[in-house]
Amino acid sequence: MVQYVCCNFTFYFTLTWMYSYIRETYDLGDLEAGLYSAVPLIAGAVGNWISGAWLDSIYKKGQLKLSRQIPAIVGFALAGVGMLMVSQQTTAITAIIFLSIAVLGADMTLSPSWAFCIDIGKEHSATVSGVMNMAGNLGAFVTIIAFPYLLKWTGSPFSFFIVSAALGLIAIIMWLLMNPHRTIEEKPELIAQACIWH
Repeated sequence: MVQYVCCNFTFYFTLTWMYSYIRETYDLGDLEAGLYSAVPLIAGAVGNWISGAWLDSIYKKGQLKLSRQIPAIVGFALAGVGMLMVSQQTTAITAIIFLSIAVLGADMTLSPSWAFCIDIGKEHSATVSGVMNMAGNLGAFVTIIAFPYLLKWTGSPFSFFIVSAALGLIAIIMWLLMNPHRTIEEKPELIAQACIWH
């Protein structure tokens, strides 16, 4: 749940504030800003495909845990570095390049996240997935309000990008602790709690 909050914190920036950030920061016209803003979303789709193929490749070698961890950890590392670098750019093109890296990385975490829900949830995977997705939506909601408030409080968008990168680091730590071999069936009390949440 925590790592999915971190993922959505980065991704939902592109859906809510990226367009206005790019347009205002780099003094672009509406059409130009719109075209630039499409690029990170395409990169996100590519990241999803890369991650899914990579996950399958590692899994076929008999490495269940690594097949979940490696794409997710690499994805969060790319997302964190990308978001940190965005705020340092002086041109729209380089900002879009780093935003694309960040979103590609954030979307690389989707395949392992959903596969992990199946791993630990077994026949309760729908409930586990639902709880994770709900937590991610909280991350999306926080992003929507965090960007303008942090901008207002600090006078710079840099603070938002720092928070996003820090959340990526937290997510990496979460993935290092996650184990797909430990199923929720081993802890019946967790099933009951998840059903209440779902």
